[in-house]
Amino acid sequence: MGLFSRRKKGDSVPKTDDCSVRYRECDSDRRTGSGSRKVFLVPPVNGLPDREKFMDGIFDDSCMGMMMNSDTKFPANDWYELSAGRGNCDAQFNLAFNLEHGIGAQRDVVKAVEWYTKAAAGGNFKAYYCLGCIYAADSELADLEKSYDCFSRASTEGISRASYLLYVMYMKGMGLDEPNTYLAIKCLKQAAEEKDPAALYAMGQLSLYGSEYVDRSGDRAWKYFEESSLLGCVPAMTAVGVMLCFGLGGKNPNRNVAYSTLMAASNSGDTTASNALGLMHLYSMTQSCSPKKSEDLFRISAAAGDGSALNNLAVIQYFGMDGKDDAAENFRKASENGSVHAAENAVSISSGEPMACELDCGYISLSLIMDEEHVKKIKEHA
Repeated sequence: MGLFSRRKKGDSVPKTDDCSVRYRECDSDRRTGSGSRKVFLVPPVNGLPDREKFMDGIFDDSCMGMMMNSDTKFPANDWYELSAGRGNCDAQFNLAFNLEHGIGAQRDVVKAVEWYTKAAAGGNFKAYYCLGCIYAADSELADLEKSYDCFSRASTEGISRASYLLYVMYMKGMGLDEPNTYLAIKCLKQAAEEKDPAALYAMGQLSLYGSEYVDRSGDRAWKYFEESSLLGCVPAMTAVGVMLCFGLGGKNPNRNVAYSTLMAASNSGDTTASNALGLMHLYSMTQSCSPKKSEDLFRISAAAGDGSALNNLAVIQYFGMDGKDDAAENFRKASENGSVHAAENAVSISSGEPMACELDCGYISLSLIMDEEHVKKIKEHA
């Protein structure tokens, strides 16, 4: 069933625009783009801007599989422009978006701003958000005062990402004499209440240890991280996995769930999650100790410049994988990339003092001593 139910006996004759949607939504005998175009062309040529806007959906059928770039003619843009010129704010927004990103047209941010401005004035509040982004980041059109204004208008209309970006700007003091922590946290809390994944994640970080205007609460931190991860925030998945693995935030360890959660984050490209998985394999937090799997995972994170992973890789190398020379070099690189223990571990090569592995999530830092039992297991698997 499509957007419109089938006409029953006694019903009035459907309007031409309804007929077109039926063609497109398979609510006629068969879906047919050509039939939809024939019926739907009548209202646009008679000057109905709301119907012109829908032509993008019809022409999308003929553009499926084509690369949308400035060299590809995108018929929808012609209809957007016709409808936009007659005041349809949604068409104005769509046209502006395509111009901003060069979809089916030459990229033209100046014209995009013109259409976004008209769309915003006509009631399309997503346009305020897009304008805020342009004024905050575009090298030629940057205007932080306008960016604050546009994000504030979008935030007032419930666009959560605008609230989150206001938090970032106030926290960094962009365009201000100094950062405004009070307004920053106020905007962050609003974005979190509106379920913005990044805002929930940030609130989790702040709640874990407490900060100005945010009380410390491991339980609330966990809830923020969990909710953010369920909304697809990959760093939040890593946070949930680490907390479950090591029993942080008042949670009892659950290594099975921790492993699957960290694996999902690692597969999504989060190198901190890969480092955490490596530690789980190395310290027998999985079904068995596997230094080889640890090495592979540490290398993934190390290749991305993760100082903690470089340190952990060097520890494994020193105790049996590749030898002291490679270990010393990776300890040096790890120290340059912010590792907490790499310099001390490098000294331990000659002093014989115990070495330490580490995990640094930015907001969670952990140290794990390499005891004799785990050194023995590394040497056994070398």
